[in-house]
Amino acid sequence: MERRDFLVKSGAAIAGCGMVKAQVNKEPEGSKKEWPIIAFEKHFQELDYDQMGEELAKMGVQGIEATIRKGGHIEQKDAAKEVPRMVASLAKNDQKALLVACNVSEITPENDEFLKILRENGINRYRMEYYRYDHSGDLLEQVKGFTRQANELAAYNKEHGMQAIYQLHSGHKLLGGMSWDLALLLQDIDPAEIGIGFDLRHFRTDSGLSWRTALQVARKHIRAIYVKDAVWSGKRSNKLKSVPLDTGFVDKQTFDEVRKGQDPMPISVHMEWGKAAIYPKEIVMEAIENVAQEVKTLKSWL
Repeated sequence: MERRDFLVKSGAAIAGCGMVKAQVNKEPEGSKKEWPIIAFEKHFQELDYDQMGEELAKMGVQGIEATIRKGGHIEQKDAAKEVPRMVASLAKNDQKALLVACNVSEITPENDEFLKILRENGINRYRMEYYRYDHSGDLLEQVKGFTRQANELAAYNKEHGMQAIYQLHSGHKLLGGMSWDLALLLQDIDPAEIGIGFDLRHFRTDSGLSWRTALQVARKHIRAIYVKDAVWSGKRSNKLKSVPLDTGFVDKQTFDEVRKGQDPMPISVHMEWGKAAIYPKEIVMEAIENVAQEVKTLKSWL
């Protein structure tokens, strides 16, 4: 082969290898990982399952954080009958119950049966019940006691392929308001078994100017993000008032900092600023409109 022909053919071969490599490294169309948005159904749980699925689809979300607990859309004792109905109805509009808010904090025969029902219906992630402080005793010792309970729950979740989410919550009564205590509780637990539901409103409320520090200690445990907003109000700015997303101290910067370096996880939209915690049936569509507004703001952040 003449030198010129050799160089031309060799160059074409090298270029061809480069094209193959580029095609291998390029992500397939539509493979970009998405952050699923779900709506906390407490505010509109008076809707029936079919109508709920229709309204969620209009918002462009992926499903709900279902309330299967005392005072919820479904009572735990009715789960065997109602959970399959809910799942089937939501599926008509490509919606899912990606998270369930429940009253489980330990494994009892009743809770074991309930979690089994969730698994059988394709639900493997649940928001667990809070641990509550007794302020007449040593709080650090109480954290140690709660840790033993959490380890038992984590072992159950590992065995059955489930994940508990502990929502970071504000206030002096519940473990988790300061982030540090929750990080201590979970330091030796795999987040795949128990992770933090990082509530932006509660997080900013209780960490104040130290919010970046509180985020740092909790970051590796975060497996869900709760989105809602508030402002300080009152004559001495000592009262909390819930407000629409991105009008209080929860802003896009906070949201971006929490997401930084994280793999996609459920983002649950909570709407606390409306007329009622649970909207009665006659005005429940107002709740839907308010939640849709929150979803629109969240999508602009994403």
